Amino acid sequence: ALALQEEEASGAANGRSLSIDFKARDIFLVALIILACLMAFTRLRSLKKVRIAYQWFLVIYVGFISGDMVAQAVLLGWSQAGVAWLISPGLVLLVAASLLIPVTTGRQVYCHQTCPHGAAQQLLKRYLPKRWQFSIPAKKERWLKPIPVLLLAWVFLVGMLALDFDVASLEPFDGYAWEAAGWVTITLLVGSLIFSAFVPMGYCQYGCPTGKQLEFVR
Repeated sequence: ALALQEEEASGAANGRSLSIDFKARDIFLVALIILACLMAFTRLRSLKKVRIAYQWFLVIYVGFISGDMVAQAVLLGWSQAGVAWLISPGLVLLVAASLLIPVTTGRQVYCHQTCPHGAAQQLLKRYLPKRWQFSIPAKKERWLKPIPVLLLAWVFLVGMLALDFDVASLEPFDGYAWEAAGWVTITLLVGSLIFSAFVPMGYCQYGCPTGKQLEFVR
């Protein structure tokens, strides 16, 4: 998952071959980018059955099977060791699309159309009873809104000072690879979904540093 991608990023900097290793995994990622753009820029997103099927696809395939996600662990690993475009070209294209599409179109394609954790929260919002859901009062919300920014600042300090800290533990994405994930990321995964069951899209609003970073780009 994300830890493996970070190791691949480090390995890319020391690699001797300049040939791009384009695998089936990368082809699927290119297809995912195309699907996400279709969902974002065509009327497909307004078709309820298509939308729900696509969200389940994101959770099952992107989350639990491929594990290819835009995350602070990946971005920090690339910033330190070089972009892994030789061995993970599909993931590089996914990150590039996540950064460039908001700049050129003003639309947040990754968070809204690609992220499996965002899709899981959307499914919770759709299927759980409305009476369970509530909004955070404004006075309390002001204490929650800065959390993603503070997490981003911490990632920046970890990178600048080369601190011995696993930034993957700040996000729940590694938890989808539950067989290899640590208890911290699994706890974050479960806890963020429970929170989002009561506060719709709660993790996206109050906990996600990568989403905040992409929002800054947009």
